[in-house]
Amino acid sequence: MLTMADLLVVEDDPDAADLLTRLLETGGHRIRQAANGQKALEEALARTPDLVLLDLAMPQMDGPSLLQILRSYLRWHALPVLIVTALPANDPTLLRAQGLGVSGTFYKGGYRPSDLLDRINELTAPAKGAGKSMA
Repeated sequence: MLTMADLLVVEDDPDAADLLTRLLETGGHRIRQAANGQKALEEALARTPDLVLLDLAMPQMDGPSLLQILRSYLRWHALPVLIVTALPANDPTLLRAQGLGVSGTFYKGGYRPSDLLDRINELTAPAKGAGKSMA
């Protein structure tokens, strides 16, 4: 049996986080949630996720600030990060985050759930078969 990918959803809107979590669980993934960048950093330090789904505009620590910290650690330099945002494509915050290295950008209300799941499955396929520890 394949191991589920461990996904970290970083989203400050509880309804949006729950909706995304339900979608990802239908794809067979294990989900952890963090309501801001600081909580997400704590989650990542406790156990590195296979992939991060990152909102950008959040209190305490925004998405680009979290991404900058993650990329400063060698162990997280190649961690797949998908941005899930309501910001427009030319927003400076989005452009800053994309400049830090992301695996894709999905615009809230503008993507098909199957496209998001397909991209996650592409990015986490090696992790699923690696027998990762659940601890």
